[in-house]
Amino acid sequence: MMPNLHITGGARTAVEISARMVEHGHEFTILIPSGRGKLKTHQDVNVIECGLTVASPLLAVPIALMTMKSSVPYVDVVIGSMPPYALLAHNIGSERSIPSVNFMMSDDVGFFDDRTHIRNRIILSIYREIARRSIVRTEIITNSHWTAVKCIGHGGVRPMGIVPAGYDDKIFNHRECSDDFHNPTRIVTVGRKSEAKGFNDVVTGLNLVHKDRYKFELKVISQDDMDISRAEFPIHIDTPKSDLELVESYRWGDIFVYGSWSEGFGLPPLEAQACGLTVVSTDCGGVREYLTDGENCLMVPPRDPIEFSHAVKRVIDDGYLRKILITRGLQSCREFSWDKVADRFENTMKELIGDTVV
Repeated sequence: MMPNLHITGGARTAVEISARMVEHGHEFTILIPSGRGKLKTHQDVNVIECGLTVASPLLAVPIALMTMKSSVPYVDVVIGSMPPYALLAHNIGSERSIPSVNFMMSDDVGFFDDRTHIRNRIILSIYREIARRSIVRTEIITNSHWTAVKCIGHGGVRPMGIVPAGYDDKIFNHRECSDDFHNPTRIVTVGRKSEAKGFNDVVTGLNLVHKDRYKFELKVISQDDMDISRAEFPIHIDTPKSDLELVESYRWGDIFVYGSWSEGFGLPPLEAQACGLTVVSTDCGGVREYLTDGENCLMVPPRDPIEFSHAVKRVIDDGYLRKILITRGLQSCREFSWDKVADRFENTMKELIGDTVV
């Protein structure tokens, strides 16, 4: 049970793991609010849309929860992602005497603290209380060590396992080409309207690079209506409609930059790394699961455009450094293929409910 199957890291994790679980011979059902699905699922994965279709994602939650409980089929384990669904999973598990799991894919308690999506203080306080309850009443799986630390820091139970996000290594892979950058240098990022995703910081930092007379252009991968008016350099928006188009968007570039303030995992830098790009990322938490500063990327503090600009210029100027970062990135990302992630998920479920059930 989860809030949507939109094009996000959490939804992608559910879709990819569920596909491989049914291929392993298991049954898998995903429940979401009505009208909140976009990603295509495996033909043998049962997707149930609950409640009435409404425009507001916040209103969709209580409407879906009213019918979601009765829509859950007979299962061996029930999993909820995001606090309201995790609490419902706990309730269902208690009534049916089956294990329930909260699959945390972010700092759930602090998820809306930037007040981009929830501005009302009362609603935010209610959400935070629901989130706190969701991390103390059921088993926890997190998508990174960083998320696990956040869970424990908020008073939650110690997670039973870590199941990260991943990438499709059959699609996201490196196409052999010259180690030299294009002229002008091609930089790629992802864009979201949420302030905490750091797009404005990326633009501010790249404006500083531009002022130092570096020649480059920026491609922004986004499905949002992004404001690019502050950019003082060539910039354009790309809206890929499939993974194959997304791969081509990555492969167009030389450097991938990531400006997020906080991420439970942070999937885009991993995908870009698998495509052979040099990665410059903020130290936004979950990316530490696969990024190490100076080893396979350059990492800078969040909300620090000056340090960000220095890192970008360093990568452009130092061909030897970027070759090392690319080579090591291609090696380290192999541990995060969806097949390996699904194996970790399956093994975690076996530990929870026994080999004979899963």
